Amino acid sequence: MAAAYHHRSAYPTLVFDVLKRLAKPGPVLEIGAGTGDATLELAWRFERVDAVEPSGEMLRVAQRRTGRNIRWIHASFEEAQLSRPYGLAVAAESLHWTDWETSLPKIDDAVVPGAYLALLDRSYATPPWSRELGQALYRYSTNQDFEPYDLVEELRERRLYRVIGAMSSLPVQVLMPVEDYIESFHSRNGLSRERMPEEHAAAFDQAVRGMVQPHLRDGFVPLKAYTQLTWGRPMP
Repeated sequence: MAAAYHHRSAYPTLVFDVLKRLAKPGPVLEIGAGTGDATLELAWRFERVDAVEPSGEMLRVAQRRTGRNIRWIHASFEEAQLSRPYGLAVAAESLHWTDWETSLPKIDDAVVPGAYLALLDRSYATPPWSRELGQALYRYSTNQDFEPYDLVEELRERRLYRVIGAMSSLPVQVLMPVEDYIESFHSRNGLSRERMPEEHAAAFDQAVRGMVQPHLRDGFVPLKAYTQLTWGRPMP
């Protein structure tokens, strides 16, 4: 998964400019840094970023990309030793990996009064081959018991998060090589090559090649990428 992560789309810089304006004075706490896609952007704009990441493989990839104002914390967020207080907390496609009943109150305790927890989520506009893709994902995913849910709504219903604002970046046209597009799916937990039987991974790859073939533009997969940003306050 760590090796495939760089095939995901980049976060738009606009999102981090907004976070800079929303932040209170102080360092930034990042929950689940992954391979550092959001961490690097935060480090350009803030004096210090404390980036928590439980995966050693993800952390090794991230550390090869980073500046000196990033303090890496190799631990689960629930067990991480934090240097509070923070002027902003950020979770980029990562909060769902934590125990919400523990992590949200811990974030609330770690930030200065009134500081935000910002949630980032990268997405693509629905492509013409979405129906075929959904069938392939259902057939080959190793997470057969997965049920889709809205993270923000789940947190609100559990009274763990109070939404203050939200925005979406404008969709940006992306032309991605076919093999990179295929590999981006293997950065997901349910489709990681380590967990999939080899023959299933090969069959999934071939299925995706076939479904995008009629839609290629100059040999590339045409996509529209955007990022959803939600900011609010973690509840004690």
